[in-house]
Amino acid sequence: MEIDRRRIRRRMSEIKREIEVVRQHRQVSRQQRASHALPVVAVIGYTNAGKSTLFNALTAANVLVEDKLFATLDPTTRQLTLPNNQEALLTDTVGFIQKLPTDLVAAFRATLEEVTDADLLLEVVDISHPNMHEQHEEVLRTLKDLHAEHLPRITALNKIDLLGKTPQIDTSFFPDAVAISALHRQGLDTLCEKMSQVLAVNMVPICATVPYSKGELVDLFHRRGHIEHEQHEEEGTLIVGRLPYSLRGQYLPYLCAVPAHVHV
Repeated sequence: MEIDRRRIRRRMSEIKREIEVVRQHRQVSRQQRASHALPVVAVIGYTNAGKSTLFNALTAANVLVEDKLFATLDPTTRQLTLPNNQEALLTDTVGFIQKLPTDLVAAFRATLEEVTDADLLLEVVDISHPNMHEQHEEVLRTLKDLHAEHLPRITALNKIDLLGKTPQIDTSFFPDAVAISALHRQGLDTLCEKMSQVLAVNMVPICATVPYSKGELVDLFHRRGHIEHEQHEEEGTLIVGRLPYSLRGQYLPYLCAVPAHVHV
């Protein structure tokens, strides 16, 4: 028994070291993403709600889709193009379960840290499950444990294809809810539009007339920001929209007041 205990303690130490390496690697990845000013959307939800299926549908990724606990352990991140060519990063996470043991929370910290550093949480709810409200409450409890309950969040009410031909869906219980079927790719355009709108709220407003010689800044605005109005003027391209604060400095020389004829 003493030999077994020593082996277990040694294996536990090895696993803790491996987890720390993963945590540091994820931290470096997050810093690199932050340097590019790309908003991060973390896909969360109760286990088997369809997170990985939705992730694959949105990004054409090949994330493991399996009906079992913790099928997704390693956070997978892929680039996503939202409406108006706005770019974001989508990260799949481990599924939450009821009464997640403290030791497991610690073990999955490398995955769960992706939640705390996200700009937007995309909660996936299996709307066909009889206990969907209880599962949703468990997700909220886990977010509170992670101190992530304050983050912007939208809800994908998944698996509407299992509710019949004309389902009656009450979205009032969930924040910014969109009914979808990840498997059949229903409602994904509406979901992407909702993500784009919510992400824009957390950016800074910008109105700038970008010289035609600085076309790369117009392209950058399209890819990193949210454009509300764009038109070609004599001096350059007038853009009204919102950008991550870290990119604002590149447009300072070209800032201007919003023209009276522009309504956004």
